[in-house]
Amino acid sequence: MENTKDKQLHQALNIIDTLLEASDHFYKLVKNKELNQSIFIFSSMLEGAETVNKIITSSMAEYTPQKDKVEKQLLLIAQNLENGKLTKIAEILQFSFIPLLKDLRNSFSEKVGVQDENRLITIGVFASLRNPRTFYTKERVNALVQESERQNTRLLFFSSSDVDFNSGQIEADEWQNGKWERTVAAFPDVINNVGGGRRSHTERKLRRQIPFTSFHVGNKFSLPKRIVQHRDYAELLVPFKVCTNEVMIHDFLDENNSVVFKALSGNRGENIYFITKKGNRYSLLDQKKQQILNQSAFNEWLQKIILSQKGSYIIQRYIHTRTKNDEPYHIRAHVQKDMEGKWQLTHIYPRIGSKKSNLSNISTEGRVEDLLTFLTNEYGEQGKKHEQAILKLSMDLAWHLDKLHGLALDELGIDLAIDENGRYWMHETNNGPQTAFHEEKRAVNTIGYAKYIAKNVLVHTDSIREASKVKGKFNARTTNLPFADLDNRPIIGMLLGAQTNDNLASAAIQAAKEANVHFYSFSPKDIDYDEMLIKGFFYENNEWTPKVVEYPDVIIDRLKLRGAKRAQVLYEELEDIPFTNEWSALTSKRSELYEKLQTNEELANLLSPYQRIHRTRDVFRFIERYGKVIVKPEIGSLLTSQYIEKNANGKYSVTKGKTIKEYSEFPLVNNLKNLMKKENFIVQKDSGFITNSSQPFNIHVHMAKGNNNEWSIVSLRSEVKNNVDNTKQQEIHREQKDFNGDNFGSIYSTSLHRRLERLSSKIVNTIEEAHDESISEADIKLALDENGELSLMEADPNGPEVIANVTEFANFVIPYARLLTESNKSEASIEEGKQLTY
Repeated sequence: MENTKDKQLHQALNIIDTLLEASDHFYKLVKNKELNQSIFIFSSMLEGAETVNKIITSSMAEYTPQKDKVEKQLLLIAQNLENGKLTKIAEILQFSFIPLLKDLRNSFSEKVGVQDENRLITIGVFASLRNPRTFYTKERVNALVQESERQNTRLLFFSSSDVDFNSGQIEADEWQNGKWERTVAAFPDVINNVGGGRRSHTERKLRRQIPFTSFHVGNKFSLPKRIVQHRDYAELLVPFKVCTNEVMIHDFLDENNSVVFKALSGNRGENIYFITKKGNRYSLLDQKKQQILNQSAFNEWLQKIILSQKGSYIIQRYIHTRTKNDEPYHIRAHVQKDMEGKWQLTHIYPRIGSKKSNLSNISTEGRVEDLLTFLTNEYGEQGKKHEQAILKLSMDLAWHLDKLHGLALDELGIDLAIDENGRYWMHETNNGPQTAFHEEKRAVNTIGYAKYIAKNVLVHTDSIREASKVKGKFNARTTNLPFADLDNRPIIGMLLGAQTNDNLASAAIQAAKEANVHFYSFSPKDIDYDEMLIKGFFYENNEWTPKVVEYPDVIIDRLKLRGAKRAQVLYEELEDIPFTNEWSALTSKRSELYEKLQTNEELANLLSPYQRIHRTRDVFRFIERYGKVIVKPEIGSLLTSQYIEKNANGKYSVTKGKTIKEYSEFPLVNNLKNLMKKENFIVQKDSGFITNSSQPFNIHVHMAKGNNNEWSIVSLRSEVKNNVDNTKQQEIHREQKDFNGDNFGSIYSTSLHRRLERLSSKIVNTIEEAHDESISEADIKLALDENGELSLMEADPNGPEVIANVTEFANFVIPYARLLTESNKSEASIEEGKQLTY
């Protein structure tokens, strides 16, 4: 085995080889004036150079002068890249930077010698959540095992649950002496992984220690979006949009009579629907099953399938790509990197489906044919020309997509087709394509490329590492901040926005002392993903002091961006840490929450009538029926809600936030249409009563869990709406007890208070029973009518927008967070006991 220093030296030499190769590509791009792609390659070069610099600093100080020269040249290139001076960059590369790299490489070669080519390389075949042996086909597993033996490598199949970071070992499945054995081994030299899917925390930690071969190219939306941003090959993409609401879907259907709905996470022809609009009727084809839907049934289907989770489907123009026999088809090009790290076309073939279907997937009773034979049958003398064009396009696309992903891709399945006008289209591109008919061919490159990665110790970037490089992110390796000296008491972290603290963080200080726990606050930019350390703010000597600290035991989330795409990496990174509240307000639908509440008979009667809005007429029907209504978003904050009431003059008074406007019917219809194009909404009866002084009001109940894991009321207050004039409104908040006394008298006030306590407890318990997420607080909004009857207007498990009593809430949330630390330790002990027993 090589010692650590030898490994570092070999790694530096191999990275310089890769830097030279990348520099050659970079030179060609700048010569061709391709600025955007040049930036991608240069980012990868900077990362490689940074790694080499660290190795030189720690192990090879004699090469510091050469390292400094390389750094100066990179800085000069960066400055010219910012100013778009590509000609000057080409000059620097040709006459300064590349010669410097070559000199450094020659010096390194003399120092480290040639790496032993006969060293046995261990390849881990890994997936985060399940051992690949449980879901890979028998043919794929056998092909990998046989090719591993042929190329003199050791193959280990394992998942996250098999990893022990303390010992640096894994427990894995290994083919030995003609049978599968369960063996314990050191961490592999390289990991061949399933490219997509959810990553465990274990996988992210492994990626920081071991080179991985595969990186996800994105879903059916993110990859085309990236292609469009960089323009090249954008003309191959079929026009599409992400499905966010009914209005945009109907608009797209008006522009494109025939469309396809595809799930962003779907594969192998799953969750694909073909729609053709015929007047007010819709022909829906799901693989072979066809049905005709009227407008109402189609809208219901949209809500149930396409919009059940916002942004989970795309709508795409249907492109007619069928054979002369009216069979759907596409051409699958399977490309891989080989044992030299170069792209190769592993296999290319047309996939033809049944003429009764619009799907060309072989998993849906399709077939495959030889490419040239197929093209010749379809296009005659033009077949050979199409074959050459498709072969070239496949390799060009592989190289282009690789550049867009920092040269980190290893394998792609690219689906191409030719329409009736002879135009080429790219339907989609994915990782780890199905290879049922050529597993042996695939295995040759899979094992070969894994060996290439291991020998060269190439560590490509992924979204976690990229997230850590955002400008202003905390870097634990370069900071001068002291490390927090903490004892073994529980550590509670409060995740905030950009601010160092907020009112709740300040209120939590005393509560943390009383609960005997450590407490600090931090923001997303305070996390060093690579080192798994945080710049935490501790309250010391009457001020917030930053210190370097490990990840906390429990997190109180004040950022509340769970479900937001821009925060996806953050919550994935922290997913193994308990949060006091895990409600995803940015993906959870109000209407679905209301439906869950209605499973309780009393709450079903309590909930104010509501309806999902399909058309603007739904709103006007509610206004005619109830007089006053609220139009509120299906997902997210209520700040965009509109309160609408029909006036005596026939016009409509619309209140949004603090502003009141009056509309006649037609402008209001346009206002609602514009609103609905952005997102989905529901309309609800505004059941609010008015006070003795003719002011509308609502009752807010803030519920939270404490150290006994039981729900309690944190605050109970009234929100009184006061019209300053005809155009402005202000909100006045009062303690419910005082408000009740002034408006209802003491006896009625006591009775109302008891009802509020009982109903609020029932509401939060019903929500908790119906959902898997950990919920520890809720903001409940109720209305009171002229007959003294309560109506439920809102139940938000994300908590209130503004906490009325931060001190009281801190006295609940901190003890509850401590309770979670104890519960988590208990579960870990039980799991550890199971493993020992096993």
